[in-house]
Amino acid sequence: MDSRSIATAAVFGALWGVVNFLVAPYFFRLTRLPFFCDVIGLVSLFSALWVSRKPGTGTLVGLAATVVTLALRPGAFYFLGFTVASVFLDFLVYSLGYEKVFEKGAKVLVPLTGVVSAALAGLIIGAFFMNFESYVGVLTWSGLHAIGGLMGALIALPVVKGLEKRLGR
Repeated sequence: MDSRSIATAAVFGALWGVVNFLVAPYFFRLTRLPFFCDVIGLVSLFSALWVSRKPGTGTLVGLAATVVTLALRPGAFYFLGFTVASVFLDFLVYSLGYEKVFEKGAKVLVPLTGVVSAALAGLIIGAFFMNFESYVGVLTWSGLHAIGGLMGALIALPVVKGLEKRLGR
């Protein structure tokens, strides 16, 4: 991993953490839905992965966002679910291949990988941090995160296309 990838991960991780701190609590209080965290997370992750195309970038984005989130809101340990999901997405995109995910199969693979990783985050958050009394509650929470993951991935597609136009890749 080179310095450009590390800087990219730091910028997008900080963006995710700060926007999550400033906007997500209001959205959650208003709707009681976890979509905003997934949307900002996946836009940050896919943007950084597109720019860098290096293994470990998604993991560093998730770690940076976790550090920023915990620094700004010390009790927000639920965010560890997003940390694990970032590592998983990083591995998944690397395994599938950056070119395949972002160029050949972007319209299918970006939403698919986004849904799966957000569902994983929701599963971890629901199981360990939400105090649900049944598996149905945990699975419902995971499903809600999957919907947020789909929304985030669909928003990430034009963002990545804009980066492509602007940065020329």
